[in-house]
Amino acid sequence: MTTEAKFKYALKEMILTRPLSEINVTLLCSKCGCHRQTFYYHYQDIYDLLAAIFLTEDIKGLKEAKTVEEALCDFLKYSKENFVFIKRAYNSAASDLVDDFYYGKMMARLFQIFVGQYTTLSKDAIRSLARRFSKIMADEFGYWFKIVSVTPTRFERNLKKFIGSSIKILLPALVDLAKEENKK
Repeated sequence: MTTEAKFKYALKEMILTRPLSEINVTLLCSKCGCHRQTFYYHYQDIYDLLAAIFLTEDIKGLKEAKTVEEALCDFLKYSKENFVFIKRAYNSAASDLVDDFYYGKMMARLFQIFVGQYTTLSKDAIRSLARRFSKIMADEFGYWFKIVSVTPTRFERNLKKFIGSSIKILLPALVDLAKEENKK
């Protein structure tokens, strides 16, 4: 395992037992058996390490998802499996990293799905559609992570409802908006 991988693994493991604000470089290095200088050779601070985790994080099944529902369900499954890690990261000074992770990954995958689905729209219209829908969905994931008392089961139940409603109601409205904008 590389040094970077050790740091990433250790931080993810430590967040499961304590808030991110209680984790410092000294504790992390002690867990990894590395010197502080080694940490600072690779990362500026704990948040830089967290950003690296989110940059390389993989969501199982996302690349193979053929529909919007499949893609969003992959995000939901990932979120439930990593619930404590993501919730603690979100409820720290790193909430923007979590938001960027969800938005960026959703935007990229939904854009690819929409390109195959909405062939009459221009790439710019599809990009705008993917951007808008991804922003709304990422914000909803973030909303539920903010709720202190939310459990993984309640999180999953409410997001399943939101995903279903969004696909039936919101997505068609955004597609219509993209079509209108495409005409101009």
